Amino acid sequence: MLLFTFLMFFLQVKSQDSEIEIYLMQNNSIVKGKLLESSKDSIRVMVDSLNTLAFAKSELEGKELPVSKEVKKFRKKLIRNEAINAMSLYPGIYQIRNGKKTIGKIMFGLSTLGIMGTIASGVVFAVVLTSVPGLYGALAALGYSLIGLSSSAVLWTAGFGWSMTNTSMKITNKVKNRYYFSGEIPATTFVQ
Repeated sequence: MLLFTFLMFFLQVKSQDSEIEIYLMQNNSIVKGKLLESSKDSIRVMVDSLNTLAFAKSELEGKELPVSKEVKKFRKKLIRNEAINAMSLYPGIYQIRNGKKTIGKIMFGLSTLGIMGTIASGVVFAVVLTSVPGLYGALAALGYSLIGLSSSAVLWTAGFGWSMTNTSMKITNKVKNRYYFSGEIPATTFVQ
């Protein structure tokens, strides 16, 4: 039973490794599928249960294949564009949308606590300022609000910084771990 479990795990890991993405540069679309065959001059990808596509390696770049200056430049543009879109999201949302729910929720929670703490420090400032008159009241209000504001800033920075760093790494890995196809889009063939 232990051997069977180990073999199933190994086969599952191998099948995940065979998942590939090919960016079709002619129409700016992505083909996702399972790698069926990788020969010296081509690769075949199963797109769905009935269709496969064949790509000539001479027209592919990326992953383990050499990358031209044009494709390097193009990948930088893709990373920048996707990062700009991801940066407009609240911290943790990108991770939640891309299957990392636990990490995303922690980032979201830290950032939310930071914002709530900032609001609370403003409320503390107003309450102390109105309840204690004079210079002493202003200094006390400033002191209490700065304590809350500094801890809130730490929470916000932790959530935001962690989210942005993680998002940037994920986007870079995703863009660099795909093939880029510059040739004519291949015709679909049926699996036999």
